[in-house]
Amino acid sequence: MFVRPRLLPASILALALAFGLASPGQAAAKKQSAVAVRFYAEGGAEGGDFSQPVELLNPKRKTFMQSMPLVTEREILSFYPFQARDNSGTFGASFRLDAHGSNLLSEHTMSRRGSYILAYFNGRHVVDLYVDRGVTDGVITIPSGLSANDISLLEISFPLMGHEKEKPAKKPKSEKPKAPKKPAPTATPNAADMPRMQPAMQRQPDGKLAPAVGSAGAATDGELIPPPLSPIGQ
Repeated sequence: MFVRPRLLPASILALALAFGLASPGQAAAKKQSAVAVRFYAEGGAEGGDFSQPVELLNPKRKTFMQSMPLVTEREILSFYPFQARDNSGTFGASFRLDAHGSNLLSEHTMSRRGSYILAYFNGRHVVDLYVDRGVTDGVITIPSGLSANDISLLEISFPLMGHEKEKPAKKPKSEKPKAPKKPAPTATPNAADMPRMQPAMQRQPDGKLAPAVGSAGAATDGELIPPPLSPIGQ
């Protein structure tokens, strides 16, 4: 006896697609990363689903940030870790974005100079980046505030810059988090292709300093101050 297969109604099929139940292949394609790296734009006081109140880390002031992130880990192609230069004992990392993320970052920084981008790592507010210029190289940097364990999670999630075609190294379950090792000279991309990792400090209109969103040493419209030897605000 032949039983004709029943077709799913369009509404049910749409729900299945929305919740990732359509096929195992699609579920695998949307496998979550081991880290959540989110960059949120400073927003207005609309409230509701558009923005939410937040306090900047430096300078300490209350503002609003957009509820939807500007860039997430989905747009990250590779990263480059380094020791923070603020004597905090933490690490920083630069992230190279894909075409979609690069366009979002470029359009936002070109139109929202003087605002902030708030960086979050696995739900933790890490640093606030001052938008001093348009960023067109597709690289955004967290200058400090990351732990050795954070870098270890990045190492198993993304390849190093210059090695985008290589898969991230798998970390044994028994291995304890270690401080990232400095890449060997032979493994480092050409200097011309590498972003300048340490962001300069941007003098804001109120006279205070904040990490600039662009790469270090890049030309800006404002006054650039070299990174301080001690954590900002102390």
